[in-house]
Amino acid sequence: MIAPGHKYPVIWMALCLLTLMNAVTLAADDAPEPPRHDRGYDVLRYELNLRLDPEAKYVTGSVGIRLSAVNQALERVLLDLVQEMTCTRCALQGEDLIFTHHGDSLLITLPSVLPAGETLTLDVNWEGKPKRHGELYAGLMFRTHDAGTIEDNSDDVPIIATVSQPWSAHSWWPCKDNPTDKALVGLSITVPDALRTVANGVLMSDSPAEPGWQRTHWEETYPIATYLVALAVSNYETWTEDCFVTNADPPDRPVLLEFHFLPMDRAEAEYDLAHTCQMMEFMTNLAGPYPFVGEKYAQVETTLAVAMENQTMTGLPRYMIRGDRHFETIVLHELAHHWYGNSLTPAAWADIWLNEGFARYCEALWVEEMQGRTAYDEFMRECGPERHETLFVGEGTLADPDPILPNFLVYDKGAWVLHMLRLMIGDAAFFEFMREYATDPELVLGSVTTADMIAVAEQCGGRDLGGFFGPWLETDQLPEVTATPRVIENGSSQGQVEVRLRQEQEVVFEMPVPVAVHFQDELRIYTARLTQREQVFTFTVPGAVDSVTIDPEGMALLRSAIIPEPTLAVTGPIPNPVGPEGGRFEIFLTQQAEVVARTFDARGRLLLVQPLGLLAATGRHGDPLTTPHTMEWLSNSRAGETPLPASGVYWIEFRAGEFRIVKKAVLLK
Repeated sequence: MIAPGHKYPVIWMALCLLTLMNAVTLAADDAPEPPRHDRGYDVLRYELNLRLDPEAKYVTGSVGIRLSAVNQALERVLLDLVQEMTCTRCALQGEDLIFTHHGDSLLITLPSVLPAGETLTLDVNWEGKPKRHGELYAGLMFRTHDAGTIEDNSDDVPIIATVSQPWSAHSWWPCKDNPTDKALVGLSITVPDALRTVANGVLMSDSPAEPGWQRTHWEETYPIATYLVALAVSNYETWTEDCFVTNADPPDRPVLLEFHFLPMDRAEAEYDLAHTCQMMEFMTNLAGPYPFVGEKYAQVETTLAVAMENQTMTGLPRYMIRGDRHFETIVLHELAHHWYGNSLTPAAWADIWLNEGFARYCEALWVEEMQGRTAYDEFMRECGPERHETLFVGEGTLADPDPILPNFLVYDKGAWVLHMLRLMIGDAAFFEFMREYATDPELVLGSVTTADMIAVAEQCGGRDLGGFFGPWLETDQLPEVTATPRVIENGSSQGQVEVRLRQEQEVVFEMPVPVAVHFQDELRIYTARLTQREQVFTFTVPGAVDSVTIDPEGMALLRSAIIPEPTLAVTGPIPNPVGPEGGRFEIFLTQQAEVVARTFDARGRLLLVQPLGLLAATGRHGDPLTTPHTMEWLSNSRAGETPLPASGVYWIEFRAGEFRIVKKAVLLK
């Protein structure tokens, strides 16, 4: 699912509206999370049969639930089904069972105890008008192309679609609505024959049912979480594309891309989604082969408020289909979920950042792939400091976000944690991690935890990363880093600076800190990997050091305490090149000091010494209220006091106590 953001104002407004409506119409406890424990059984397969009546906005359904008892004998089966839906029958091998339906719980009593390890198939019938459900006001929704507005009935063609994240599946069908219990699913869907149906997996049959109605049967042959079971129904126009990717598995088998869009939006959709195969190639290179080999990757238009990564059939809201690729990163986001979310599904909703943080960061990587590093940096700033002025302080913790959704934190801070991990372990190890995590045979198509992800990161990074992940995930603190530089060598061809970094906040982070060393009008950025409260790092540059800053481009999650200004800063010469009349330098001092300037030619010979005496502090360089000291250079040569040197390159060394700065000047006579 995609969360709103500044780049996506339409989604932002839609989610704000939905949240407001939810606050007005639903109490917080009206859509509680279903029980998290295993309930004593494991679902192996759901066989769903649905009849959807768009005119009555009514669902009539049955589901066969094949399950096995785990750990101990099973006497009763607890399913989830909202009270607005009516359970009409529960049966086992044709024999009616006793059941109670109270609140969101459907409790079925078995005729005899099911021993651990044994299996059975329960049949459940239900019907009703689905209600909008949960924080996202989601579930199964009956609408029309014009969204059912009273003012405009010009296009009342039905459109039926589902969004079930995080736990709204049980708002329209009885199930064990827990992401950790993935199962195989068959879906048989009957709708009016003027409409077309799309669902998870592979279309097995499409045939007439009763007069005026059409029945399609779909098979999802890979394990699927209940929140990803989905359908969409309307008068879609459909087209397909065989997508051949470099690292496919098997190598010569294309991924079938399907596109299901409303007739009036087809041209815009064809343009907006033209890069889908290129995105599939990108994700395959990043994270390994498409996890659902032999099944399609479909994109389907809905009139819902959010995009949703339903397994093998992403739903895209109609307002995103504009014909200008404005929402292209969302297209990538939902595709990325098929690795990070649909194949690797969080075992508990507290780990939702493993879905949304990874998919958001894949957006950033796609931007980097298509537009370069500068665009990547801009994307990360937009979903970091530009959107979160406190850099996520006070927004809760990633390890246990509240609410689960909608929540900027799991998207944006999740992406930033991955960005920081990339800085921490380096690009080679990071991209190995992205692929190894997505293709780990112990994790693929199963349920994962943050601990599982960290274990892979540590393996690829070659080090313990508990001190890195712990503070980012379990606290909302922010590193506050001070830096104290000390120049230890400053020659014209080489400078060396020692930088002492110290964390001032309560919790000590293991973290990467970008350190920028400025020298001779150039800049070089290093990564200091800080693992203790206080450490000293040494950096060498090919020139005289001017100054040091930390994170000058805003590409780390930290608050920089003011770095002590160096005692000495020099700008100039002005002008440069310098003519026969000479030039001048401006000198800044943060404390009183004896200053002397020496001029050397390109061969290193000392030509001129200019003692400037004991100069008073001026204040820091860059402060508009600071008035610097000035030194004239070679201007006295015109008066005949010293001969004017030949045209060429000269080096002027300024010393103020232990601080030394070398400036380069070009003289043209």
